[in-house]
Amino acid sequence: MNTKIAALLVSASVAVVLFVSAADAKCVTRHGKGWAWTEDMAKFQAWEIVSQLHGNWPLPETTFRKERYSCKKDGSGYTCLSTIEVCK
Repeated sequence: MNTKIAALLVSASVAVVLFVSAADAKCVTRHGKGWAWTEDMAKFQAWEIVSQLHGNWPLPETTFRKERYSCKKDGSGYTCLSTIEVCK
């Protein structure tokens, strides 16, 4: 019985630490632009440029939140603009 209570307390402590860490994260909104032959590839390009410039490419130490994309047909492909919150 004591083992179950100890495990529950440890789990609760870890959850609190993770919640506090996420609340303390500093987030900044960043924008990217990508072009490709398909809309999905253009979204990836718009995401990737934010990751390369403001993340820690290729080993991310940041998290991305609230990813939003605006895409339109552009010649033989698509252009997508991204708006992403980068949190460290």
